[in-house]
Amino acid sequence: MEEEFNVFSIKDLENFSGIKAHTIRIWEKRYRILVPERTDSNIRTYNESELKKILNVAYLNRNGIKISKIARLDEDSIAQKVMEVNSRKDEAGAEFQPGKILMSAIRFNSDSFKESLLPLIREYGIEKAYLNYLFPLLEKSRILWQTGSLSRAQEQFIRNCIRQIIIVEDNELKVVALKSMKSLAMINTSGNLSDNNFLFYKYALRKRNFDVIFTGGILPSSEVFEIYKIKPFDYLIVNSNAFDFASKKIGYFNNLIKSLRLKKIIFTDFIGETGSSLSDKIVFTKDPPSFIRFIDSLN
Repeated sequence: MEEEFNVFSIKDLENFSGIKAHTIRIWEKRYRILVPERTDSNIRTYNESELKKILNVAYLNRNGIKISKIARLDEDSIAQKVMEVNSRKDEAGAEFQPGKILMSAIRFNSDSFKESLLPLIREYGIEKAYLNYLFPLLEKSRILWQTGSLSRAQEQFIRNCIRQIIIVEDNELKVVALKSMKSLAMINTSGNLSDNNFLFYKYALRKRNFDVIFTGGILPSSEVFEIYKIKPFDYLIVNSNAFDFASKKIGYFNNLIKSLRLKKIIFTDFIGETGSSLSDKIVFTKDPPSFIRFIDSLN
């Protein structure tokens, strides 16, 4: 799809970046971070270049760089700074250098790309391989797309190859049904870049003998009640990037816990602000390692 046809609302930018819409508006007014188009009804619209820019700005800001300093950089300098910060994190992480493996995906050779990943899976198993290698690979490809080093097609290709690997591993997983299995439902409310993480979470939960209800599609949060009426569950896992935690949302999830008597609601890949007045039964995890640590604490 050509860039001019990719039109995003300010809510889309909030969902993808984790930066509140009102903060984006302030940054626009004070620093001219973005210059949106406006519809005839004066609604802000943004193109893909502006989506990439706010993702880059959010990345730098979360890594300790003040917005006033970021605002003084042009777009090329922002992209370069993102790559510098990400490279430092690569070097500080481990011996694994995801950039080297990504080279095999640039020419859209799925067999070659998967072959470069299979030795890691055979040696460590899919869970450890995903946490230590595949997830960093996905993060690196996202950064390279944001900074213009990978095309959207190349970034999607990488995600799809890894998605296929997870699906195969999940299908081959042998689970022993136990009477005492904890039951949970997983609901994905957003088609954002964390969909592979959500599939991995399903695998990790099944591996730990959770009885998992996973619809596989994107659903509104209201469908939780419909699922529960057919098959009650104890825990709810939500792909959270689509939610802002305004007062009505806080009330909705607090009431959900009470009305369904849920033990926990776990929001995954959450990078936004949580607000206040949340039930102590609501938990936020920011990435696969923090999610795994939390579900292990349930056993």
